[in-house]
Amino acid sequence: MASTTTDSERSRAARWLTEIFVIALGILLAFGVDAAWSGLQEAEQQRLTLNALRLEFETNATSLRTVARQHDATARRAGDILALTGPNSSSPDGVAERLIGDIWSPWHVELASGAIQSLLSTNDLARVRDPQLRHALAGWPERAGSLTRLEDVLHSRVSDDLLPAIRQAVPQIDIELVNGFAGLPELRAEFDSLVAPSRFEGDFDSLLTDMQFENIVLQRMTVSMIARDFALELADEADRITDLLTAALR
Repeated sequence: MASTTTDSERSRAARWLTEIFVIALGILLAFGVDAAWSGLQEAEQQRLTLNALRLEFETNATSLRTVARQHDATARRAGDILALTGPNSSSPDGVAERLIGDIWSPWHVELASGAIQSLLSTNDLARVRDPQLRHALAGWPERAGSLTRLEDVLHSRVSDDLLPAIRQAVPQIDIELVNGFAGLPELRAEFDSLVAPSRFEGDFDSLLTDMQFENIVLQRMTVSMIARDFALELADEADRITDLLTAALR
């Protein structure tokens, strides 16, 4: 009897241990599946974030090169004006008026920033594994802001310096005509074919003999060249970040 009792107790203990093992194994498997699922979700979220960033930086590189071309064109037109200035200068056939219209508009780059701002505001930057990519992403907003501030300087050159100089020399000038057609040659040509020029808007030659005006145009040209080079450098940096993002997605 004693042997039978012992065998029965051993059998119950074995079943009890087996049940505990099965329960523990189930719990461990559940935790493992949950962790694996969470890992897959996090990996998918990171992939979506990196893809959004890559698209954003590709778009920004294009925008930066476009605005760089605009700054370059402004600098070249400013150089054309400087070639006309001097003590006895004059500008036949309204050349000066057209050139002043070309340097009038202060260009501003429009950069997409939704993905990078979302990444930084949610502190998800720490999840980016590549330290080079992480550093580049962290520094991008300040670099882009530097270009915006530089373009604001361009705007102040136009609104604070160029406009008063023009109005002082040509009081009756239609500023909207000069400003509105900058970068729109086809529309301007149509306007000119329909509207006779005002006889009160022909005294641009006085600007060409004004040394202060020459200095303003020189400043406009210089800052435009700086903004052009800065935009191109930033476009190259956007390309580099795009390459890092592409590598991180592999």
